[in-house]
Amino acid sequence: MKVHEFEKKINYKFKNKSLIDLAFTHSSYKNKTNTDYERLEFLGDRVLSLVLSEYLFLKYPKENEGALSKRLSNLVSKQTLLEVANEISIKEMLKINYSEKKNLKLKKNVSILSDVCEALIGAIYLDTSLDNAKEFIFKHWKKKVSKNIVPPQDPKSFLQEVVQKKGLNLPKYILKKKIGPAHNPRFEIEVSLKGIKKFSAVAKTIKDAEIKAAKNMVGHILKNKLL
Repeated sequence: MKVHEFEKKINYKFKNKSLIDLAFTHSSYKNKTNTDYERLEFLGDRVLSLVLSEYLFLKYPKENEGALSKRLSNLVSKQTLLEVANEISIKEMLKINYSEKKNLKLKKNVSILSDVCEALIGAIYLDTSLDNAKEFIFKHWKKKVSKNIVPPQDPKSFLQEVVQKKGLNLPKYILKKKIGPAHNPRFEIEVSLKGIKKFSAVAKTIKDAEIKAAKNMVGHILKNKLL
């Protein structure tokens, strides 16, 4: 897809074309300036959080900080960003090493697309103004906000609340092993709860591994109506 076709797709025309070019440049791509999208990703992440935080604050005036935080966490998650990235065909615009692009379907690389989506938001913000960044965000996130009528809850919090209501001891999370090189480790976490079989999961961070393990246990509990 050519730049002007993509601009038409997102209904935004860049004044500074170098910004949109930078937003799609992965670190593996060889270029003269040796720059990539990571700084724009940093900025875009903050712009997205600011815009959505304000929107949620005004849309749900009766909700407390905890409920709003749960909504925001879901809306700025890698999964939601990936959904938007796929909706606007970001993969077609990526400047990335060929072997990396072939492996974009692998779990370890799907974060690239969500990161580039944030970089695109940062690029729009720098190119013109916060208003245009807001317009892009509202267009692609508004339905996702409305879809979550009840504040989303992460599996760890859900599991904790369930056992507390039942008067049970809190689930325990144990680091079973650390896998891979120091610069790119993966962690295996096991969650245990009295009377329920143990579940484990692997992720790039301990926090993500705990969430995945909790999700597996929650699924088992709900499916078998154990609590």
